[in-house]
Amino acid sequence: MKRYFLLIAFFALTIGAFAQPKIEIVGGDTYDWGETKSTQQKLTTTLVVKNAGDMPLKIYSVNPTCGCTTAPISKSEIAPNDTASIYITLNISTYSGKVQKTIDVRSNDPSAAQKTIWLKTYVIKPISLFPQYFNFANMSVGKETLSKIIITNSTNEPIKITKVDIYPNDLKLNIKEGDELKANSDFTLEAIMIPQIPGRFQANVKFETSSKDTPEIIINGFGSVLQPSENK
Repeated sequence: MKRYFLLIAFFALTIGAFAQPKIEIVGGDTYDWGETKSTQQKLTTTLVVKNAGDMPLKIYSVNPTCGCTTAPISKSEIAPNDTASIYITLNISTYSGKVQKTIDVRSNDPSAAQKTIWLKTYVIKPISLFPQYFNFANMSVGKETLSKIIITNSTNEPIKITKVDIYPNDLKLNIKEGDELKANSDFTLEAIMIPQIPGRFQANVKFETSSKDTPEIIINGFGSVLQPSENK
């Protein structure tokens, strides 16, 4: 009888030695939204974390590596064969092109104390500007100054400029109401100014467009105007 109890204790210890929690991201460690638009602003998804082991899985932390991502988890301890949900939000409003972010999940899984979840998308920004504003350098009273911005239409359709508002009124542009930004093309927007008084210069241009995704484009401009004698 004593040998019987010793044998049971031996098997219990053996089983206990091999019992452990095991973290598993259902569907894989990578989530890809595919092509998205920056105008969607925030992408969301829910990932399921499963404990595929035979001991309770403790989630110590879920840390996105970018401030553009949030990822709260529904519970911090998961029983064997049970699951928890990670509610993911990724802000893409400022991104363009390929985006790849990660979330680090720390747990008591001895074989994967830190598991990395990969988030991917390719952000299409319907209309983008480079640079973001007009820089009027070396301005001088009575002197013509030129500044340029590249406007990119990344859509498959031409975008019509339906209205143009300009400040100051004597700022000259090479685009007008009724013009179109060609599909999948760049347009070099030129702004010409001949300042009449010295001091700080500011400009503002607002376009209304036929694009549902980008119905309005606002471009600011900055510069400092010197007297001719100060600009030699």
